[in-house]
Amino acid sequence: MTIQERTAHAGGVNQDRVVEERAALQAVLASRAFEATPRLARLLQYVCERYFEGDTDGIKEYSIATDVFRRPESFDQATDSIVRVEVFRLRKKLREFYDGEGADQPIEIVVATGHYRPEFIDRAVPGRLALRQNSPGAAAADSETRFTMEEPSESSGATAARPDGGPATNPKLRGDKSGYRWWALLIGGALLAVAVALGGTTGWFHRLFPAGNSSAAQVSTPEPSLPAAGPEVRIRCGYSRAMFKDDEGNIWAGDRYFTGGFATELPNQHIARTRNSELYLTARSGVFSYKIPLARGTYELRLHFAETTYTPASTLGGGENSRVFGVQLNGRPLLTQFDIVSDAGPNTADVRVFRDISPDKDGYLHLDFSGSLGLPMVNAIEIVPGLPHRLRPIRMVAQNSFFVDKSGNLWMPDTYFSSGRLAADKVVIGGTTEPELFTGERYGNFSYALPVDDGSYKMTLYFSEKYWGSDVSKKGGVGSRVFDIFCNGSALARRLDIVKEVGAGQALIKVYHGLHPNAQGKLVVSFVPDVNYASVNAVEVVQEGP
Repeated sequence: MTIQERTAHAGGVNQDRVVEERAALQAVLASRAFEATPRLARLLQYVCERYFEGDTDGIKEYSIATDVFRRPESFDQATDSIVRVEVFRLRKKLREFYDGEGADQPIEIVVATGHYRPEFIDRAVPGRLALRQNSPGAAAADSETRFTMEEPSESSGATAARPDGGPATNPKLRGDKSGYRWWALLIGGALLAVAVALGGTTGWFHRLFPAGNSSAAQVSTPEPSLPAAGPEVRIRCGYSRAMFKDDEGNIWAGDRYFTGGFATELPNQHIARTRNSELYLTARSGVFSYKIPLARGTYELRLHFAETTYTPASTLGGGENSRVFGVQLNGRPLLTQFDIVSDAGPNTADVRVFRDISPDKDGYLHLDFSGSLGLPMVNAIEIVPGLPHRLRPIRMVAQNSFFVDKSGNLWMPDTYFSSGRLAADKVVIGGTTEPELFTGERYGNFSYALPVDDGSYKMTLYFSEKYWGSDVSKKGGVGSRVFDIFCNGSALARRLDIVKEVGAGQALIKVYHGLHPNAQGKLVVSFVPDVNYASVNAVEVVQEGP
């Protein structure tokens, strides 16, 4: 559908919205940050123009590679990572723009992880957030693009009312900002007119932004390509507003697709083993179900829980055996006699992950929650495209930022941790082709609870000694840092001494095979000091067998 057809069908409100979104795009392209990076400007312009044309299904890795980066028709995403690398850089540059030069912009452009489609999110008025609904559910409801300007009512089955005393605003969202500048609206309107007059998006784009010849890093150890599937689905259960943006830049929709139960929202408090405590401060409780529209394909399902009611600090008391319930997936048991406190402990994020998930014959994913003791609950539901019979790899760096390696793999800031601290020393690490992988470290007496499904896993741990025996401390050496490593209670390494094995400022990589999850669906990796503090730079987990 063309811009003219889409706006004519939707009426003046949508036409005004398109002008505002184009003005938001122009504000980004005219910024100092993007004027200095024309390659990223071309990429952003392209995906937004396809979006304005209503061709979001056409925003694929292949089309971006051939249209923007002039790759040949024989482009193979398994051997050429240019799109993944450049989109990662685009996400980072957009975050930098809205945190700095574009802090007063009322609309934020987001390209969430897992796809290449842009989303235009209102930042101006808390409680009246607009999120373009490109989810499978929105497509099922209406073939046209919709905008959520008001919070839906509980009776609609789309969201839930907040109890009194809950947080008034989402602290991750910026407050009221200044309105649009008139010049931005004028430019946006002019661009709209030009686009309509010139016709097709791709031709208009190439006439305005001819792509240059540029090389890209090649993938040396490519992962299997994800099968064709629908977009990612993230639902923050019990959340009464339109969207939530987590620390990793993922967009979570407000509560929807449910029947039964009630919403709860908690005051701000710390939740262990997550960087996103806010995600666990709302929930749907009671006897309820979710019927989530989903395109055919193979998916990975993650259910997020945190027990904040039956805790030692609660006036209700309790602990284990206070809330026990079951979860069914498409009529089959998924979790039986599930007890969050027994699984992870109180006030602790508990992620249960399941691979090889598909919608039922009716095109919906059915989740049913029923209790045997206390009320069932869930904090968030996450559905992402999966790999057949394999879990998506877990790659984490002990840093607060993302990292893309030379193979095009994306490493997330570390999460799932308990205790320890982050540090970074400016020491150049030798003995590796990926020195940036060792930039940060988590040190102390700490552990990771990594959520996995049944199967056998390979875990790779990355170490370097950047303090003892280095130019940073100018003291110590062998014997200055010694620690043990355990996985689910079994020793992987005893009295590991990085300096003794490879010397200071050198990369040390340890690989462990045949690891299996515990009964709680976790690889609990513990770093226990013997002398000084334990330390690790990065963690990688890949499934290697059923």
